[in-house]
Amino acid sequence: MPAVSEKRKAHRSLWLVSLAVFMASSVWFAGTAAAPALKQAWSLTPTRAAWLTLTVQAGFILGTLLYALFNIPDLFNARKVFCISAGLGAVFNAGFAYLAVNPEYALIFRFLTGVTLAGVYPVGMRIIAQWFEEGLGWGLGVMVGALTLGTAAPYGFFAIGADIDWRHILIVASVLAAAGGAVVGFGIKDGPYRRDVPPFDARAAVKIFRIRRFRLQAMAYFGHMWELYAFWALVGSWMGSRLSRTGTIMPGRLALATFAAIAFGAAGCLLGGAFSRSYGERRVALAAIVGSGILCAVSGWLYTLPSPVLLAMIFLWGGLVVADSPQFSAMAARFCPPRYTGTALTIQNGIGFTVTLASIQVTSWLAGIFGWRWALTALSLGPILGAAALIRLKGQDNV
Repeated sequence: MPAVSEKRKAHRSLWLVSLAVFMASSVWFAGTAAAPALKQAWSLTPTRAAWLTLTVQAGFILGTLLYALFNIPDLFNARKVFCISAGLGAVFNAGFAYLAVNPEYALIFRFLTGVTLAGVYPVGMRIIAQWFEEGLGWGLGVMVGALTLGTAAPYGFFAIGADIDWRHILIVASVLAAAGGAVVGFGIKDGPYRRDVPPFDARAAVKIFRIRRFRLQAMAYFGHMWELYAFWALVGSWMGSRLSRTGTIMPGRLALATFAAIAFGAAGCLLGGAFSRSYGERRVALAAIVGSGILCAVSGWLYTLPSPVLLAMIFLWGGLVVADSPQFSAMAARFCPPRYTGTALTIQNGIGFTVTLASIQVTSWLAGIFGWRWALTALSLGPILGAAALIRLKGQDNV
């Protein structure tokens, strides 16, 4: 009976943390989803509009480096770190909505929002790891699926309320983020696999990367990140370019299509987590990264397909492009020193998001020169390198 009770507590905590991550991550792409309205209000060029996404990524990178350098996810209670970070994210997102009177102020608030997200996504994975010693790939699949839905949520809000002031929609995201922090801060307890507080070690991140198994899966993760966030940030522009060739596409419908393309990733995460129980995390990650890499490489040909077929392929791509993400996190937690799991996950995320800055910029630059049709093809470099690293990890399957 105690084992059954503990299992129920673990599943309850998993679903509550996943709900909280969904709510808190709704502020992540809020600026990107609001970009069409801001382009008109502030006469933004495409390059300046892209910085609404890039500054969040840059803030997240700085946040992860600070959290990892000071071992914050391991030295402090992870639930409290999550709660405070989500609350601050809600405040800065609201500031973006109502205090940003020009693009410069907007970028400051987006950057600060990104810093706070370093205490949400990686720390959420740290909390899940406290509850699951076996089946961690499945548990993280549920959580990253929730993150994916939260990332897509602003597009859904704009699709539903296309005529509503963008500021009001961002406030909805802030309310959700604050509520998500409260769910983790007050709705769950620490898990049975929580480690003792380790001593502070400024070189912990460097030591972690000396472990070959961790380093190889991290390299594969970085290849995955080259593709993932550029896809999420730019697939709307790519689809808009393609669909406008067959007639005028309404902003609400494009927002809905973008929401669906990202949201299908939640199903990919859940399926990947389920398959990892039978086939192992490495094999699932390899299958997903190869599948998304193929779609990435042939995206120029997908561009010419009839609209219904095109959308179906984009939704499939959206499912595959993130299905490997929770499996990388599970491998990172398994291959790193247990006492520094939070630091390992945080620094891996920070470097991965540094990669996204380059891929978003390069892809946007290519689109400006050659047009959108072939722009996403450059993202296939990441899956190629990621698959190569995973193949070198052969023999490290957990089944």
